[in-house]
Amino acid sequence: MIWHRAIRRGTTVGGGDISEFRAEYTPTSNDGRFGIFQLYVRGNALGDATTTALYPHVQHLQNLGGVAERPGTRGPEPLILGDTFDHLTITLETTEQDMAFAFTTRPKREWGDPPPWAPPPGRRMRLLVRRAEVISAWREAEPELRRLLTHA
Repeated sequence: MIWHRAIRRGTTVGGGDISEFRAEYTPTSNDGRFGIFQLYVRGNALGDATTTALYPHVQHLQNLGGVAERPGTRGPEPLILGDTFDHLTITLETTEQDMAFAFTTRPKREWGDPPPWAPPPGRRMRLLVRRAEVISAWREAEPELRRLLTHA
């Protein structure tokens, strides 16, 4: 039942391919508005698997999809994805075809314990994902995420 460091449940919704870019959410509250939000970039889990509010993560994912849809290149800029990702310093860079996610784990003393799957503090990872993968993941995940927000 363990799938890339998280126990998947029948209530998990999301979109995308875990080997490229995937966003998923598993409700843990009765109303569905709180749960575990996770992003996978090239098979690497980025979130810390703690319970969080869904709404801010939907907004961050929507913004990320918007960046993927905008043509042109952008230099590395800080990427803020919310409390589930506080253990990481993340930047995002875009080329004509790709999005480059670069991240390092922050030192434990500043941000609490990172999840066991996080890279060692200070080790930088840079992962390329096709823009089309991010757009596809957002479009696949959005209807179910919005449904949870409106029907909870």
